[in-house]
Amino acid sequence: MTSKYALPVAVAGSIVLAGCFDSSSSSSDPAPITTQVRVIHGVSDAPAVNVGIDGDVAIAGADFKQAAILNPAVGSYSVTVDGLLPGSETVTVIGPADLTFEEGISYDIIASGSVGADTVAPILLSDNGERSNPDSVRLRVAHLSPAAQQAAGGAVDVYLTPASAGDALPADPNFSFSFGDDVGPLEVGADTYRIRVTPENSDVVVYDSGGVPLASGADLLIGAVDNTVFGDSPVSLLVVDGGETLELLDVDTGAGLRAAHNSSDAGEVDVYLNTEPDGTSAAVTALAFGETVPSVASTGSYVGLDVGDNRLAITATGGTDAVIDETIDFANGQLLTILAAGSINTEIEPLVFPDDNRRIATAAKLRVIHGAVEAPVVDVYLLPTVDTGAGDTMIGNAEPALPDFAYGKSSGYLQVAADDYVVVITDTDGNELFKSGSLTLEAGGVYGAVARLNPEPASTATVTLLDDFVQAQN
Repeated sequence: MTSKYALPVAVAGSIVLAGCFDSSSSSSDPAPITTQVRVIHGVSDAPAVNVGIDGDVAIAGADFKQAAILNPAVGSYSVTVDGLLPGSETVTVIGPADLTFEEGISYDIIASGSVGADTVAPILLSDNGERSNPDSVRLRVAHLSPAAQQAAGGAVDVYLTPASAGDALPADPNFSFSFGDDVGPLEVGADTYRIRVTPENSDVVVYDSGGVPLASGADLLIGAVDNTVFGDSPVSLLVVDGGETLELLDVDTGAGLRAAHNSSDAGEVDVYLNTEPDGTSAAVTALAFGETVPSVASTGSYVGLDVGDNRLAITATGGTDAVIDETIDFANGQLLTILAAGSINTEIEPLVFPDDNRRIATAAKLRVIHGAVEAPVVDVYLLPTVDTGAGDTMIGNAEPALPDFAYGKSSGYLQVAADDYVVVITDTDGNELFKSGSLTLEAGGVYGAVARLNPEPASTATVTLLDDFVQAQN
């Protein structure tokens, strides 16, 4: 039976404040005069951060493309931004900076730059909120993308045109700016607009938003940030409205799919994309157990798809009866890894996992997926390599990194300190099912592994390696 998955657009959400930083006062004192301070994480290769105010954590765990709002009493404060490292360690990446917040002014503290290039720095914007027309759309724009600066070889031109105006660029841009610059406030009438970016004095469009409705009375901060999702554009736009954020990818970003054969008893299969299984028009034929589509499943390597409904059907090689037949509604920029898992004796099923290939300069990202139906629950250990390699590395009294790890589940992307590791998988009785060789996980790397049954010898496991594991082997 054909079913349909409706997968929502993933957006960066607001975060919960861990505290506040108002000047202390007794119950008999008048209420302090406050202002608004908004903190935005705009560093694409940085981990989540804590924001400290006068030595206390005011915002905990803000990640890239997230924003949070604080309402301090006016006055002077010492502000720090600390990156969260593996093992609960932190490192100060901004500050301490002494900042003064005044009455009647709102502020944006934006973390920008690159950890890898050692250029992380704050951008401080102040705003009195004045506007000439309460019904206009009020815009402030900040250039927060080192990748766009590099790709353009310098400054960029920005064009804001009604979506109905057609494809031709106007003779002159609305403005030009470089990394670290900000523009505005600008006021325009409510309408559906198209935002395009080119290198300065060029007509080559490197970013096109498509139609974006801007509502009457809106007051928005738009940050051009590094595109860490998919596609050719170096930049995406982060629209900040109060404490909520929404990412606008280039309209032609598209979507991506990769698949893995993870059913040990299903034999070779054919994979059909957007065609009826007919035995002759498969996109991939004779895919064997443990193989992937694309055949080299490295980080960022996908079968490109159009946005919208895409049908995936899998049959036995040469057959027309689909064991999996699913229609998936892909959003722009959506990336999925799908496993054909289970057993022909019970059910072959698709296991669907969203991918996140953003690289973090301070840690390796590791994702483990349990795709072996034959072992419903396992424990997964990640052990530092001892001495000469995997043979000297024992579980001992170590705790599993993934205890009671159930079939069909993903670990999510774990941030792991750069080092050499051995992965061990055991059943719930402690019997070893799999032990890897020594694996090097590097900071900035993205690594994936899918657990599956190893037919020979029986009752043991192996893994299908994905992402930077694959690159390291080639």
